[in-house]
Amino acid sequence: MCRKFCFIALIAFLVFNCDLKAQVELKVSYDLLDESQEKDAFIEHWKTVITFERSKNGGMPIVKETDLCRVVPLQNNSVMRHYFVSSHKQITHYKFYTSSGRKSIKPVIGDSNTPGVFQSDSKYYYFSRNIKPSDQYGKFEVKSTIDDLRFYTRAYMADMKLFTAKREVEILVPAWLDMQVKLYHADHIDLTCEVDSLPEGDILYRYIGGNLNAPFQSDYFPGYANVHPHLLFLYNRYRTENGEWKPILKHVDQLYKWYKEMRGPEQYDLEKFKAISSEVVSGATNQHDSIKKVFYWVQDKIRYIAFEQGIDGFRPQNALSVYENKYGDCKGMSNLLKAMLTSLGYDARLAWLGTQDLPYTYKEPSVAVDNHMICVLYQGKRKYYLDATEKYLKLGETASRINGKEILIENGNSFVIDTVRRSTEDISSETYHYELKLSGNDLRGKMKFQLQGEAKRHFYMRLSQFSRSDQEKNVRELMCQEDNLLMDSLSALPATFDRDSNLNLTGRILKNNALKQIEDERYIGIANLMPEINFDIDTSKSRHVRFSQVINQLNETTLEIPDSMKLCYLPKPLFFEFDNAFYRMEYLLDGNLVKYKSHLYIPYKIYKQEQIKDLAKLFDYQHKSRKQKIILKKKIDEANMTK
Repeated sequence: MCRKFCFIALIAFLVFNCDLKAQVELKVSYDLLDESQEKDAFIEHWKTVITFERSKNGGMPIVKETDLCRVVPLQNNSVMRHYFVSSHKQITHYKFYTSSGRKSIKPVIGDSNTPGVFQSDSKYYYFSRNIKPSDQYGKFEVKSTIDDLRFYTRAYMADMKLFTAKREVEILVPAWLDMQVKLYHADHIDLTCEVDSLPEGDILYRYIGGNLNAPFQSDYFPGYANVHPHLLFLYNRYRTENGEWKPILKHVDQLYKWYKEMRGPEQYDLEKFKAISSEVVSGATNQHDSIKKVFYWVQDKIRYIAFEQGIDGFRPQNALSVYENKYGDCKGMSNLLKAMLTSLGYDARLAWLGTQDLPYTYKEPSVAVDNHMICVLYQGKRKYYLDATEKYLKLGETASRINGKEILIENGNSFVIDTVRRSTEDISSETYHYELKLSGNDLRGKMKFQLQGEAKRHFYMRLSQFSRSDQEKNVRELMCQEDNLLMDSLSALPATFDRDSNLNLTGRILKNNALKQIEDERYIGIANLMPEINFDIDTSKSRHVRFSQVINQLNETTLEIPDSMKLCYLPKPLFFEFDNAFYRMEYLLDGNLVKYKSHLYIPYKIYKQEQIKDLAKLFDYQHKSRKQKIILKKKIDEANMTK
């Protein structure tokens, strides 16, 4: 009896110590998570094994991917994973284990509802399972097949949501496949790479990393490929069973050839499109006006809806179908632009490019390089980059998301690699002018608001979300964010959103009780009338930041000092600058006029973690300057003092 009791006690002691050890390990893992990470779970070990096989039909090689991921719950007993499939990628096998053995699991399968995508063959597999506290972890084993290696372009090292304690990626490259593996954004993580030469000429790449943070999502997140550590796969050629080497995408000319195959033969009915286009350009007095009418017509009349069905969205829609349906994706809208402009005798061409969401150039020939298509028009010595997916875009302007990016332009059987450049007149700015006077304790005056370039376009896009009757109300709310600030008149909003002219609005403003008295001093602020950009972000969590456009905000305000008052104090100038971004403000006295000027400028670029605090400081300077006050005093009546 005593021996049985001792045996039971020993088992209980061992179980207790195992549980205690597991709890200690969980505590250590939990402490590794910083404030930006989800605390519900973390990935203890995630391994991806990538192999290649020849296709049975003699076509492009296929990819086999095995994903092994062990997830440890921290707050509850739920573990989960997402996997995505497409027209080229299918899940062929899945299992689920815990520390006590294999468990049953079934995925929820659904359409991948990417915002803005009208139709897509991308689907998701969602695996979720509650486990017992004693199980300690859930392990997912998922195998996938990609039927064309050209569509298997990247492998991310870190998870999109969870902290990863250990990460492994193994790539077994057979001797019959000539490919390269390129590593991106690994400078800030602990990562090692091992390359082993195996018998018969095979090569094994092994990437091992640890303590990888998931990206912190915010309105300013610049996209996974720009900041997330990942591997890019570049496929040069493969050898068939009979020893013949066949090209894949070794050079950009092979990428261009494949794009043309995806597009298929041009099937423009130019006579039909000439009739359509001639009606659109009716009334145009010159070629520039004709081009503009076509470009604006496609922007206004064709609804942009992403369409990613078949060949992962690489095949453009027929131009006539886009015209008849009145919707299309970037490829379909570009096809329509080319058809309409070509029918009028212009040199219009299709062009592929990657937006600022992608960090690659054509030195890395891969389908991962491009995610967008536009139409390029050659007109004399000038090229126009026509992106009809950008609403209210002026002819000659380009959006920030493609400016500065390499572009692959068709040129018959050849091609042209160019760089998208903004024209000198394509400047984005918002400027506020205030002319103010005191009326008792109230502040009254005139306001002028001017927008140009991308700032104007984003403003129009905002207004387009409201009915005509609510647009003026929205503008008033935008302009009068400060307490007690009212707009008692506003110039009429344009009946149509004019792309070719700057937007100018005028109005009269009133700020009640603007003058505050403390003893014999009067305090008034004139720097806080214009709308303030609210940079609402946690600097301790964010690692990368990029705004949706260039920020170029200017303010020029004058205050007329009444004859009954004298100026006692003007705030001192402020100036802060870093990495081409700056904020400056100053007050000047000119006779009886106080002149206030400020300028906030932030380029369209990615700011890394070490710069984000400076970025926050920039906005902090602006916020503090808005709170500063001018000090006035009543003039003493010298005649009354003599008496």
